[in-house]
Amino acid sequence: MCADSSDAARELAAAVLPVDTVGLLEGLTTTRAIRRYTDEPVPREALRAMLFAATRAPSGSNRQPFRFIVLTDGPKAGAAKKLIGDAARRTWGGKRQRDRYDSGTGTVADSPKARMAAAMQQFVDGFERVPVLILPCLVRYRDPTPTEGASVYPACQNLLLAARALGYGGAFTGWNFAVDAQLRELLGVPEGTFVAGTITLGRPAGRHGPVRRRPMAELVFEEEWGAPADWALDPPGTAFTSAGPPRPPAAAGGGIAGGSTTGGSTTGGGITGGTAGNDEERPRS
Repeated sequence: MCADSSDAARELAAAVLPVDTVGLLEGLTTTRAIRRYTDEPVPREALRAMLFAATRAPSGSNRQPFRFIVLTDGPKAGAAKKLIGDAARRTWGGKRQRDRYDSGTGTVADSPKARMAAAMQQFVDGFERVPVLILPCLVRYRDPTPTEGASVYPACQNLLLAARALGYGGAFTGWNFAVDAQLRELLGVPEGTFVAGTITLGRPAGRHGPVRRRPMAELVFEEEWGAPADWALDPPGTAFTSAGPPRPPAAAGGGIAGGSTTGGSTTGGGITGGTAGNDEERPRS
């Protein structure tokens, strides 16, 4: 390490974390999936704060088995971005065709479906230009279990929330799975370590804002399955989406399935068959 690098490292080690101007509840309810970025590099001071927040996440028995490979502009970063970018274009191309994004309302330029398709196409076409890729990994200490993700994915959410707090944004994808073997060889990922996803990160070219989800009454039960809680009321002005798992058939005598209303807003009008969580490109209500 050169003297300049050593001096910069010592200076960074002595620096406190940057001031966060986003309240916790605001951050939790307005952190969108950001897929469009400016060309501005993410400074290491910001990366340090985001990754510090990520490493504070909970994990089973506090073992902290998560690790993060940060890829910016080095030669291996470029090769990894190309590998994952090619996989992203193949995967999205197949999904675009299977889910018929270019038919029905997808032919209407400003429809949610068409906007989603355009946003995703722009994302994958420019994948190699994303300022930062972060590969969250899980160092397995036992055979894989259905709950092992609980020891890595909370750290990913911490990272994305910290990015939001500092004026950045990101998106979580699984496109790395299609090129897992090549990535492992390129980056020296040891056997027994699970590469749990790909996080893209940068300064948003779009914006954060209120996310669209299903009404609380469809998601929160009290006492037993299917029994909505009378206090599970969305705040005024909440916008909803119908994206997500198919609803069960409406039971005889009513119920909330199949087009309920909450707080005067309907659940219809969202992106059917789209990717849940793509709030950045949706029109705001």
